[in-house]
Amino acid sequence: MPPVRTRFGVMAVLLSLLAVLGVAMPAAAQSPGITAGDETAPYEVGEGDILRIDVVGRRDMSGSYTVGPDGSILIPVVGSVQVEGRTVEQIRSDLSRRISLFDRTNPQVTIGVAEYRSRKIFVLGAVLLPGIYAFADMPNAWDAIAEAGGPLEDADLTKVEVIPGDTTGGRTTETVDVAAAIRESRANQLPRLRPGDTIRIPRGAVSTTVLLMGAVVRPGPVPVDQAHDLVSAIARAGGPTTDAKLSQIDIVRGRSANHTKLRVNLKAYFDGADVTGNPALESGDTVFVPRSSRGITGFIGAVGGAVGLVSSIVLLITR
Repeated sequence: MPPVRTRFGVMAVLLSLLAVLGVAMPAAAQSPGITAGDETAPYEVGEGDILRIDVVGRRDMSGSYTVGPDGSILIPVVGSVQVEGRTVEQIRSDLSRRISLFDRTNPQVTIGVAEYRSRKIFVLGAVLLPGIYAFADMPNAWDAIAEAGGPLEDADLTKVEVIPGDTTGGRTTETVDVAAAIRESRANQLPRLRPGDTIRIPRGAVSTTVLLMGAVVRPGPVPVDQAHDLVSAIARAGGPTTDAKLSQIDIVRGRSANHTKLRVNLKAYFDGADVTGNPALESGDTVFVPRSSRGITGFIGAVGGAVGLVSSIVLLITR
């Protein structure tokens, strides 16, 4: 049963949520893990990357090429081309020059990186989809965990291990408190990983968090004592983003085959104080907030729903 609140307690939670909604739009406008003023250097191709090369009118040279251990690719007619450590534009310019030596039509050459296999990160342990992931821009620990489907309900994000793939420079395995970084809104300040690094997420004995994923400002775990119901959990996660679809929130409870899924209409709670739209949460719950294509309209709807909730609460209190 949801905990009984006093009149002042309900209003305090509501005012907190409205304040969060007021700042959700500017916070969501910035991509996670990227801070204002960041400048990303052009990507340099590495061993294992797959390049897609298209030469207009030359199907014999067009195709996908994997960068070999020696850092080169072998293109018919052209021969071996060294590409490791070079940008796509540098490779394109070199290839165009070589082709012009035997094809006076100077055909247009386009090159792209089909797969960034040289920048692999290994994600192991208590995540939904452990495995090998490649990135154009190197992620931090939380970005890598999110790419692997997010942490499991019993993941211990306070003791995430970062195991270096390259120990030069004195790098050693370190433990990172990802949970604290998320809780304190500084996940984007976590150190960037390096190619070949391994992230291992251990399992905790008992889950003490609620995991929020999807259209919230700060996805991640929230301590269950600060997320006793859906409204407080979303508020602790920074509130819904501008495109959140509050009418179709899913709460997954339990493990593997024994899990249950509850579809919740939080919008109905806002619009008409329907208490079924704000259920109590339990340790280990995972809350999925889907996205709507309505964009800013969805944000206005959420604010309007919250205003409707104020009226409903007033009616409930005065009865």
